[in-house]
Amino acid sequence: MTQKDLYDSVMSKSYAIRFEQGKHEISFHLIQLLLERLGMEIDEFLYIHHGFQESLVERFYDEYGLKGNANDIDGLMALRSTYRAFPTSYQNSLRLTELDARIEQLTYFNQHSVFSKEAISKETRQTIHDYLDRIETWTIGELRFFANTLDFIDYERKTEYFRSILPSLHRYKQFKRGRTVICTLLINEIHELIMTTELGMAQILLVQLDDFSQGVEAMFYRNTHHFYSGLLLIAQGNVSAGKLQVEQAIMIYETLGYSHQAALSRSFYQLLRPTNPPE
Repeated sequence: MTQKDLYDSVMSKSYAIRFEQGKHEISFHLIQLLLERLGMEIDEFLYIHHGFQESLVERFYDEYGLKGNANDIDGLMALRSTYRAFPTSYQNSLRLTELDARIEQLTYFNQHSVFSKEAISKETRQTIHDYLDRIETWTIGELRFFANTLDFIDYERKTEYFRSILPSLHRYKQFKRGRTVICTLLINEIHELIMTTELGMAQILLVQLDDFSQGVEAMFYRNTHHFYSGLLLIAQGNVSAGKLQVEQAIMIYETLGYSHQAALSRSFYQLLRPTNPPE
C-alpha cells in the first residue's frame, strides 16, 4: 500500500511523513481511519504496540485467573510480590487487594473445605466496598473486579450493585472480551443465590448466563451453566434430574483437566445435598 493510498483524505503527505518520523501526533479518530484501511482491528494494533503482548491489565487477569482457578496459592503470592514492586497507584493497589482476598480465601478453603467471607480481613473487604461504592457507570474492568470479589461483598451492597448492572448487560453481548467477564460474574452470583436458596433470582441469572454462553468458544461457561442448572433442580426438589446434570458437568471438568474446578463443584454439590429430601 502506498502512502498516498493510506493517507489520502486523512492527512497531507508532508504531515504524514512527519507523523511517521515521530514529529507529529494524530487523534484516535484518525488512527481508526488508518487501521480500517490497513484491515487491522484496534485490539491487534494495541497488541503489537505492547510488543506482541496483552495489556498490563489483561496480563494480570490472565495470570490471576490461571493461578486462582488452579488453587495455586504459591503462584498467587509470587504474583503479589511482582505487583508490589510496581509504582504506587490506585489501580495497582486494587490488584493487590484482589490478590490478598483470593489468597486468604483459598488458604481457608484448603484448611476447612468451605469458602467463607470471614476468611477475608476486614481491611481487604473495606477496600473492595469503598471502590465499588464509587462506581456509577460500569465498565468491563469494573465488572471484572466485581466478579472477582463477589464472594467477599456484603449481601445488601451486592443487591444494590446488581440493580444498577443488570439493565445494561445486553450492551456487551456482542463484545467477546466482555462476554467472558459477564459469564464469570453471573456464575459467581448464581452460586451464592442457590446456596442461600434464593432460587427465583438464580433462575433469572441462569437465563442470562444461557444467553451469554451460546458461542462455541464459551464451552466452559456452558458446562458451568449445566452444573448450576442441576444444582437449581436439586434445590427445587427434582433431585434425580439435578443429580444427573451435576455429575455430568463434574465429569466434563475432570475429563478436560479442570481438576480444581471439579473439586470445587463437588464440594458445592455436597453442601447442597443434605438439605434435600431423599429421592
